[in-house]
Amino acid sequence: MIRKYIFLSTLLLIFCVCGGQDSLQPIVKTKFLMDTLVEISVYDQDISEEEVTALIDAAFIEIAYLDSLYNNYNEFSYVTYINNNAYKTAVPLDTGLVNLLTTSIHVSELSNGAFDITIAPVLDAWNFGGDVPNVPEESAIRSALSRTGYNFLEIKNNKVKFLKKDMKIDLGGIAKGYVVDRAMSSLVKNGITDAMINAGGDIRTICGPMTENKRSVWIRHPRKREKLFGRFQMDTGSVATSGDYERFFISDSVRYHHIVDPKTGYPADKCVSVTIVSENLMVADAFATAVFVLGPDAGLGFIERLPEIEGIIIYEKNDSLVYKVSSGLVDKFLVN
Repeated sequence: MIRKYIFLSTLLLIFCVCGGQDSLQPIVKTKFLMDTLVEISVYDQDISEEEVTALIDAAFIEIAYLDSLYNNYNEFSYVTYINNNAYKTAVPLDTGLVNLLTTSIHVSELSNGAFDITIAPVLDAWNFGGDVPNVPEESAIRSALSRTGYNFLEIKNNKVKFLKKDMKIDLGGIAKGYVVDRAMSSLVKNGITDAMINAGGDIRTICGPMTENKRSVWIRHPRKREKLFGRFQMDTGSVATSGDYERFFISDSVRYHHIVDPKTGYPADKCVSVTIVSENLMVADAFATAVFVLGPDAGLGFIERLPEIEGIIIYEKNDSLVYKVSSGLVDKFLVN
């Protein structure tokens, strides 16, 4: 008999801390959204605490609304509507979905398919979105793969059309980043100048005088739950991590995680953790998945070719964890 164990990480994968002054006391609120804890911290502003709290609440409303649109596990979301109708007819897209889908295709093209939002049929075969994931039959994986391919997504005149029957998209590898970006934009347009949003380890920050040179990003150790692997300093920017320890199950003593290689239909096995740093979180989110699938050597080369991102890749070699750091971070990254 096969026994399955599900581990859904509810702890943060990356930590941001500010140090050096006891006066750095932000206004902080936390809510459970997008299947994770979302924490918004706002530092010293020239408005009242009540006004800051109202702006944070408005950002949370923005997150909840966008998640309701882009979560394909919600039967009433617009992404579900697209999945049910885009083969039959071209479906109109809002500005956010145009941005999400065109960026997704761009990352797919750059990574030669290592990132692919049409992977949804394969994820369904593994039941990663359900209560009890399982190892599918090889025939089921082949069948699911036959219904994927980012090049069969047609975006024209702000509409999407599926060119294969039974295609589906899953925005899990990019939507959270976009939603956090939008929430931060909501804060900025209302005058907030120093803030951090941490959505289960995906982080977006803006820096003001109070936190300048005081904020460090800590990467969780991927094999030792209570330990940290390393850190680097970051003022303004975004950080996303993809790891094989975020969502996984064990079947017949074999560990299977949710980051699936779009070419094989099986969990990618070359990396343990990939952290990407970028200006916006949507880009960092997608590239973290792509690099994880590519592996440490191809992944580092991929990062170095793209001036808009930097990264840290942790992987196993000779039963030990080793890492690679891109040139833009190598002088900043400190191993714990």
